[in-house]
Amino acid sequence: MLVQRLNMDNSWLFQLDNSKILVDPWLEGVEVDFFSWFNTQWHRTAPLPYDQLPSFDAVLITQKYPDHFHEITLKKLNPKIVLAPSYLEAKIKACLPNVELLLFHTRQTSIKFQDIEIQWYPTNRKMDPIYDAYMLKGSSQRIFFAPHGYFFKESMTLDHIDLLVTSFNEFRLPFFLGGLISPGLAGVKHLDEVLDPRFILATHDEDKHAKGLVIKWAKVQWNQASSFKKIKELEPKILELTHYNPLQL
Repeated sequence: MLVQRLNMDNSWLFQLDNSKILVDPWLEGVEVDFFSWFNTQWHRTAPLPYDQLPSFDAVLITQKYPDHFHEITLKKLNPKIVLAPSYLEAKIKACLPNVELLLFHTRQTSIKFQDIEIQWYPTNRKMDPIYDAYMLKGSSQRIFFAPHGYFFKESMTLDHIDLLVTSFNEFRLPFFLGGLISPGLAGVKHLDEVLDPRFILATHDEDKHAKGLVIKWAKVQWNQASSFKKIKELEPKILELTHYNPLQL
């Protein structure tokens, strides 16, 4: 397994066996939710330059929000194949008219692509914002990717998980804007108990530049990997990845 950060927020390259998946690429510009006065954010740390981007076989878009589905970056990358939830079909086709789309929906929650099987875990939330999770399965290794956390409603029996990638920060908005956006330590502990991963990496935790009403209303608990290492049950599993070099696991 190879993992590589592409920005300090939530863009990654995952390689399992011989298949390379680019996840939520956002490599330039801003993300705007609805209106610039409502929420505008941009990277504090420059992403990996386009000319240093590793080769990839497909792009996985995990959520519908512009910090995951970043149209400017996607148009620049012009991928041949995109995997995404079906609710993004129209928007992706408008952005990338010639792309081959592989869509997750209630009748097809798992897609086999080359050497990887990708399982979609739709959110349990009933109202927006909705946040999904995904499992990427190679022949012998598995990644569980939950950039906004994920709470299983009941006890699950899952194949072993080699790597959990999830947010460490707790990010909360007023209830009328969605309430809990990232569950922080409670979310990491829940996924650790359910999945028992070998390793845990933080994602979607960049302290981005921001302006607008959202950041004024947000309550954020910033959690670093070093603070999680103080927790006995998590300490052996926590990895820190603060650079853009590939990491082999």
